[in-house]
Amino acid sequence: MKHYTLQRFVKLNLYFFAMYSLLTAVWFGVTGRFTEEDTGSAVNEILLNAAIFSLMFTTALLLWYRRAEVRIPVKAISAKHLEQKMEELGYLRLADQKQPAVQVYKPVPPKAPALAGRVFIWKSANFYHVQGPVGKLKSLEASKG
Repeated sequence: MKHYTLQRFVKLNLYFFAMYSLLTAVWFGVTGRFTEEDTGSAVNEILLNAAIFSLMFTTALLLWYRRAEVRIPVKAISAKHLEQKMEELGYLRLADQKQPAVQVYKPVPPKAPALAGRVFIWKSANFYHVQGPVGKLKSLEASKG
């Protein structure tokens, strides 16, 4: 939960970098761009383009699925009803958790996009603190009554 956005950025960036590099290298191999005298410049081109692409695409995804925290009063909704609302939004509660005080929900397509990221819920004395994608939290807030 702490530094979750940074962790997502690094994971997505590495994934897109590796996939773009791999697919471009395969394409360069098929089209014959790897020759003895041109291999170094082709590899440099692949790595530079992969770095730019992965940075741009990861940034776009993180902006698209930006995260926020919403506080829902405990008196407004019960824990069971909150869990039902999360299931309606397309999130499934994870059973094995390291922090029992924090409930972690993962997105289950097609209702919730996989790239939206996880939702974290913890309870304080008066509020449920829900941290997740802004769009899903807005629909959760609208239906909390």
